[in-house]
Amino acid sequence: MIFSIVSPKVSILERCLLGIADMEENNDTTLPVGRLKISRPTGPTKSRNVGQGIAPSTPNSCVVTFWDPEGDIRIRKAYGVAGLRRHKLLRITAEALQQSFPLSQDLVSFDILGCGLRTLQRDVAHFAAARVFVPFQRVSLSDRKQRYTYPVAAAKLYLEGRSQQEIAAILYQNVEVVEGFIRDFAKVVRLATSGIGPAHMGTVTQVPEVLIEEYLMLFKEYNTPQLFMRLDMFARTAR
Repeated sequence: MIFSIVSPKVSILERCLLGIADMEENNDTTLPVGRLKISRPTGPTKSRNVGQGIAPSTPNSCVVTFWDPEGDIRIRKAYGVAGLRRHKLLRITAEALQQSFPLSQDLVSFDILGCGLRTLQRDVAHFAAARVFVPFQRVSLSDRKQRYTYPVAAAKLYLEGRSQQEIAAILYQNVEVVEGFIRDFAKVVRLATSGIGPAHMGTVTQVPEVLIEEYLMLFKEYNTPQLFMRLDMFARTAR
């Protein structure tokens, strides 16, 4: 699978810090500061896409958060350079997944994070040990083995009795972000127990469809008599 970063006139870092737009033909669109557009080469690629395992309906581009000026500085102060890299790894791959745009490890390591492939793979293994799924490729639900992307993993850790501060440290996040993930899950739980279907949850919660599916999987996994009281309390915290 081949990926390219749009607009090679300036570096990724320069584009994100300056908020420079990607230029596509005659249509100039300014991205918010810190946002990065990633695209595949376009052209007669039907046979190439099939050979690379790219579904015909897969989008040709996605936009991810390469740099969050305020939040990333806090992450670096709290967890160091390696912690910031792991933080961005989770964020960028999850945002791409939510847009149905799977990323390759080569692209993320060399072109986006500026690290070696082995370093990236160690980070992936680190999160795998914590049962956090880093979505570089589509895998079956059975292969996931109850691992979730980091927003849903945050809710799972909370259900297992971890404090929000502990979850933030495990996932290299700010506590406020963890609280947001927990609140989103609580909203999905509340809607599910009220009989609202997944198709309508996105409109109510503003949570991406991919995350709603994962939150419902987590709810199904933990909707047991032993944990019902904690789930009920969880749902009541949603605003």
